[in-house]
This record gives sequence, C-alpha cells and structure tokens, in this order.
Amino acid sequence: MKLKELFFVLAVVTTAGCTTADEEAWSPWCDFRGYCRLKLAVLVESKPSGAEVYLGHEFRGNTPCTVVLEAAPVIIGQKQIISSPVDGSNRYYVRDSRYQGETPYTLWVTKDGYEPLSHTLVMERIFPTEALLHDKLYEKSVTVIFELDKSNLPPPTSAEAD
Repeated sequence: MKLKELFFVLAVVTTAGCTTADEEAWSPWCDFRGYCRLKLAVLVESKPSGAEVYLGHEFRGNTPCTVVLEAAPVIIGQKQIISSPVDGSNRYYVRDSRYQGETPYTLWVTKDGYEPLSHTLVMERIFPTEALLHDKLYEKSVTVIFELDKSNLPPPTSAEAD
C-alpha cells in the first residue's frame, strides 16, 4: 500500500516539475478536419498561338491567356498547437494530413486546322498537403504549353461549305 502511495506522489511531483515558465506550453496532438483555399494561376500557351482556351465548356480566351482556378478541398489530419510564453504566439505542427477527394479541372485548346487537345489539372496534386493548415489561402502559378498537331481531316468541299 505504501509503495503505491509513494509512486503516486513521486509521479505527481515529477510531472509538475517538468516545465518551467520559460518553456513553451505543450498540447497533445488532436485530429482536425477543415478546409483550405487553393488558388492556381495557369498561363496557357499554344504552338501555334491564338488557339481558343476552354475550361470545361466555358470559353476563357485565346492563347496566351491566364486561367485562374480555385478550390476549397477538405483536409484531415492531426495538429499540435504550441504557445510561446514570451509573446503568446501560436505555432502549429501538422502530421498525417491529407485531402479528402480531388478537384480536377480540364483545359481544352482548339484551333481551326488543328486537333483539339486537353489537359486535366488536379489541384490536390499541385499543392502537397504536408505543410497545409486549414483556413488558409495557398497560391501558385504554373504554365501549360499545348503543342498542336495539324488535323488529319480533309478540307471541306464546296458543297460542305455551303
């Protein structure tokens, strides 16, 4: 009986004496689920230039042009908040974070006399989750260059043109 009481008193004294006023306050890891905001500026170019650019079925301009994509995917993982005793600021540590689902955008480029081309951008593959926190905006820029091939279709005959 005395051994159990001695162990309990020793554990309480040792635990209470582990931190000092100069050390940061420790908090345990906790699960989180939240949203972050992703903004991607895509410079779309083509060879030859002047091709029409579509996002899905919506016309966005002629190359070269910039298309802005935005998403607010769900992020899940674990975080730990450390408060500084000096200035009271918080630092966040994140681990095991990952997206739930994907947000794909398909760009199409067309030009008369050339085969149409498309490219799908998945926002979650462009913005890795290792350092993302929820409730923040993250921005990047990329360039996509489409090299158009001449169409294999024969030119329209005069009867088709009418």
